[in-house]
Amino acid sequence: MSYSEDQLDQIEFKGDKKFLSNMFPCEIIFDSNEGFDIPGISPTGLLYRSSEHLYQALKSNNILWHNLLLDKKPEETKTLARKRLKTLMANEKDNFLIREDWHEIKVSIMELVLTLKFKQNQELLILLKKYSGNIEERNCWNDRFWGTVHGTGENNLGKLLMKVKEIL
Repeated sequence: MSYSEDQLDQIEFKGDKKFLSNMFPCEIIFDSNEGFDIPGISPTGLLYRSSEHLYQALKSNNILWHNLLLDKKPEETKTLARKRLKTLMANEKDNFLIREDWHEIKVSIMELVLTLKFKQNQELLILLKKYSGNIEERNCWNDRFWGTVHGTGENNLGKLLMKVKEIL
């Protein structure tokens, strides 16, 4: 899906738009019976403190990994994932294995996470529905996959937010 420049609401997820950020505090209970067909997702029934918590947690099926993230700040979950999730070998004490299929399913996982966030937090869905245009997540940390930097990037987060808005 492509958008013309006048259709895009270029937004930094700050101030009154911070709720669009995965770092925004909101409770999400993950239940694998939500209708998403992503194999091997577990555990279910845990309460996550933000969509970032759930997204980072779903990078591994290890229950110890999930439990480690539950009481962290959203920013800390991202940092821990970078430091402690490994692709080849994991030492149980220090590191955890990332799902082998992570890069193939990460967009589907983000769609699941955003759907749960807005489905379970109706006040946030009401705010999301205020946007009539398409959302472009501008960022300053050079993430051109989930957002854009100086107008360049795939904007996958913005596209998923708009998809979730339409679905819900």
